[in-house]
Amino acid sequence: MLRTIRNIFVLLLIGITASGMPIYASSISFSSIIPTIVSKNDAIIVTTEEKVISSNHVQIKYGFSADSDKSYTGLLFNENNPFTVELTSNGDTIQDLSLDDLVTLGNYKSLELYSSTPVYIIFDFDQEKLNLPDGSYKLKIRPNIDNVNVSTEEAEFDIHFNTEGNYIPALPAITSVKHGETALTLYFPDNEANYLVPITRFVPYTSSPLTTTLRNLEKGPNSNLGLPLGTPIPVGGKAGKSGDTAYVNLPADLGSFNQGSSASTNAVNSLVNSLTSINGISKVQFQFNAKIIKDAFHGMTMDIPYHKPENTMIYTAYLSDTNRFLLSPIPFSMFGNQYDDNNINTIFDTMKFKGIPEIYNSKRHPIVPNEVELLDYNIANRVLTLTFNEEFLKVYENNDHRRQMMVDGIIFTFRSLNDVDFVNIKVKVDSKDTNEQGIIIYDFAPPIYINPED
Repeated sequence: MLRTIRNIFVLLLIGITASGMPIYASSISFSSIIPTIVSKNDAIIVTTEEKVISSNHVQIKYGFSADSDKSYTGLLFNENNPFTVELTSNGDTIQDLSLDDLVTLGNYKSLELYSSTPVYIIFDFDQEKLNLPDGSYKLKIRPNIDNVNVSTEEAEFDIHFNTEGNYIPALPAITSVKHGETALTLYFPDNEANYLVPITRFVPYTSSPLTTTLRNLEKGPNSNLGLPLGTPIPVGGKAGKSGDTAYVNLPADLGSFNQGSSASTNAVNSLVNSLTSINGISKVQFQFNAKIIKDAFHGMTMDIPYHKPENTMIYTAYLSDTNRFLLSPIPFSMFGNQYDDNNINTIFDTMKFKGIPEIYNSKRHPIVPNEVELLDYNIANRVLTLTFNEEFLKVYENNDHRRQMMVDGIIFTFRSLNDVDFVNIKVKVDSKDTNEQGIIIYDFAPPIYINPED
């Protein structure tokens, strides 16, 4: 008997559908046989919730429910674009967001709703998985439902990523060097072998800084730094100087340093950058078994000297394997031709994250938050004066080390310009208690010894 009633009902539905009549729950009394079909206008309730899991992990819960415990509806999301997800930083859209990577719970292709209890689709925004740097992001999510007319506004969220890393400030001036010590600047590759990280190592005083630099490079970085251990250069080299040129004599057999472009390039740059950081040295000439040859290090040109890098360098915050932030320079040219390296404003812009994933990521962070603005600048007698908005003081008001890292990075970046020797910082504040019409001078000790090893 029940089967007969069901068949009659199915035929009735077919007839109604063919006539173009809409189906409403109130027009049929067979609720004990099939789920109730509710009105399109008030069928679904949508709720959203943002949950901060950690300083670099945010979860968004998107809930769908029927309007009552007696209601049912099925949701079919758009096959090609189930949800529109837009993540932006400083107005730039983050590309390559995949729902397969974002959705960790729930079926984002279809849902069945039987009651007023929400069925959730959960989006996970994990900084490391997304490979995004620290900063503030705007998130917009909108479901695209094909079979039911659901009036849902675009949900907006603010996401803040703030990696908990340790930063040891750069040390100021000569007072940081103890009596009987020499400060060496040594360049070691990062863990991805993409760029070099300058490290300050204090060693017993030496009258042979060139040879001492070679021996200390061969020792590799201290394990506490979280950088790749071992030597970044061939072992057994010798060094001398003539005028402002350092001569590095290496064995003819370079071993693994002659087999790959990454190891070869890093070895040459490590030697050149480290040796030219010594006062009075501006270039390095390589020799092999006391002879200058045309090429070595996997085909690199070796018969002409390598000069001290004179490019504008943008200092970034590199997160090492021991969770330590290390200031690491990147050539300004890496940011593309759209940036003018003679313009102070555009140099400052590259110190922020502007959606350039090939530069900044979850390991390499911009040192300046987007909220900090450069209001004005002036260069006179090789002194650059920068004036920032009040956010310069506020962004890290509860984290002195992160603020110090920002200051150090700004100073090292602008001191890499050929016409700048010193950098002063001013801040324009809203307080009426300050002099110079709201301009205060930010007092800091000029950083000299970058990334002290111990």
